[in-house]
Amino acid sequence: MALESAMYMRSEQYSSVYSMLRKIPKGKVTTYGTIAKKLALNPRFVGRILSKNEHQKIYPCYKVVQSDGTIGGYTLRNTTSKRSLAIKKKKLVSDGVRFVRGKIPKEFILYRL
Repeated sequence: MALESAMYMRSEQYSSVYSMLRKIPKGKVTTYGTIAKKLALNPRFVGRILSKNEHQKIYPCYKVVQSDGTIGGYTLRNTTSKRSLAIKKKKLVSDGVRFVRGKIPKEFILYRL
C-alpha cells in the first residue's frame, strides 16, 4: 500500500512538472528553481523529471534553464551531452530567446508561472 501511494505521488509530481512546461510562452524560459518552488520540489528533482521526458514536442523541457541564465542540461537519447546542449540552444534561439555572453538575459526568464 505504501509503495502504491509513493508511486502515485511520484506520478503526480511528474504530471505537475510537465504541465508547467506548457505554460511557458514562445520566446520565454523559466528556471528549475521556479518550477520547484511552485510545486514544493527540489530543483534537482525537477531536472531529473525533465531528463526523463519522452514527449519533448508536447512538453518543451528545453525552455527550462538554470537560475543564473545559463542553459543548464538537456538530455536527448543517442546524442552526446555537448550535442544535446547545442540543440537546446538552437531551439531557444529559434523561439526568439537571445543569449548575451553565454547567458539568457532576465527579460526572457519567467520567475512566476
